Amino acid sequence: MALKLDMSKAYDRIEWGFLEAVLLKLGFSRKWVNLTLSCVTSASYTITHGGKEMGPIIPTRGIRQGCPLSPYLFILCAEGLSALIKKYEGRGWLHGCKVANGAPRISHMLFADDSYLYCKATLQEALKVRELLFKFENASGQQVNLSKSSIFYSTNTSDATRSQLNHTLQMSQATENSTYLGLPSTMGRNKTAVLGFLKDRVRKRLQGWEGKFLSRAGKEVLVKTVAQTLPSYAMSVFLLPLEISREIEQLMSKFWWKSSKQNSGGIHWMNWDKLCKHKDVGGMGFRNLRDFNLALLGKQGWRLLTRTDSLVSMVFKARYYPHGSYLNAPLGNNPSFVWRSIWEAQQLVTKGTRWCIGDGNNINVVGEAWLPDPHNPFVSSSHPALSGVKVSSLMVPGLRCWDIELIDDLFNGRDKSLTQQIPLQVAECIDHVIWSFDSSGIYSVKSAYNLLQQINGRWSEEEASAFI
Repeated sequence: MALKLDMSKAYDRIEWGFLEAVLLKLGFSRKWVNLTLSCVTSASYTITHGGKEMGPIIPTRGIRQGCPLSPYLFILCAEGLSALIKKYEGRGWLHGCKVANGAPRISHMLFADDSYLYCKATLQEALKVRELLFKFENASGQQVNLSKSSIFYSTNTSDATRSQLNHTLQMSQATENSTYLGLPSTMGRNKTAVLGFLKDRVRKRLQGWEGKFLSRAGKEVLVKTVAQTLPSYAMSVFLLPLEISREIEQLMSKFWWKSSKQNSGGIHWMNWDKLCKHKDVGGMGFRNLRDFNLALLGKQGWRLLTRTDSLVSMVFKARYYPHGSYLNAPLGNNPSFVWRSIWEAQQLVTKGTRWCIGDGNNINVVGEAWLPDPHNPFVSSSHPALSGVKVSSLMVPGLRCWDIELIDDLFNGRDKSLTQQIPLQVAECIDHVIWSFDSSGIYSVKSAYNLLQQINGRWSEEEASAFI
């Protein structure tokens, strides 16, 4: 089961003694701790009521809201909860969640005052969770808001067990409408219904602007900076159903063409696809939401590819591509909606990814983009000996140079010429990927979106290079 914990008035309840103990335990010097505590304990408040000042009020605990130091101090205090959970897990009192063989076991995830705690759906572990939270509350001064906390159960948990655990932990079972960090915690079959709140949010914002006699320039700024960015957070995790994307575009198109003096939607002199073209060719430079959605998801795919030591990368690799990488990962059986969404951007990421050769041990000669040809970076030679061979096999053993004789035997003229153009690193280094459509070599949503416009025939190469 998964417990979603909500801390009540998280900043206001932190005990200064607990904060001091945590900072010292983490290895900060006494001088630094004293300086930090002086920033925290020197706060005072004055209340104005009826024109008269009352105070000052001197607090004895808590950290200030709005102080730039407070979020960091709160995160450090959360290390106390994390350490306590790890202690219970190390003693075998709690068992985290493991999604697949080879995946790391996850016992908790903390983000500010919203936390997830994972354990087995048994009375014994529920009692240990209650004990753990009681200890943390007494030490830190914080308090779990039981009315806002909830429990997620796996489908094979019986109703009797759920009722017993709900009573033990004094929490309710999570509903289908539960959210975490502003996004749905669970995703049912009807994705349009679950993600429909995005459309409603855009509609309410656009309706608030109607009747304000905005100029075309004002409407353009609002559409680009507000309306099109509202669903961006959700689109970086989920691939929106086409129905929702089109309805949001229709709302923006209606707002763009509607006159403040008209009750109707006005005459649409140009369709949305043409409005998404660059201004130099008669468009307005608005975004195509579907392509922008894929570009955002491609960013997540790029992170899975390049940050292999991150927690999410290790989980997805163990579950969906244990013997490969994101670039060649299959969709898999019974995939989650998040993985299905990120997987949809795989073709986009593959299109722009190129291998930079280090030791050559991680790059297959055939089927991977490593040749310095912008149009076709793949080996076209069909020699049977190339199947399953790594690029390191084309180098002279012990030397940082190409085996010219071997390359002559295996490659055709084109592949041979391109291979010999690649300089090899003198120092030992590993292979790594670069994004070929950005000068930095790092994936960017802007360059990926421009690439999609070219692939889908919406922009020419000149338009893509000029788009800002």
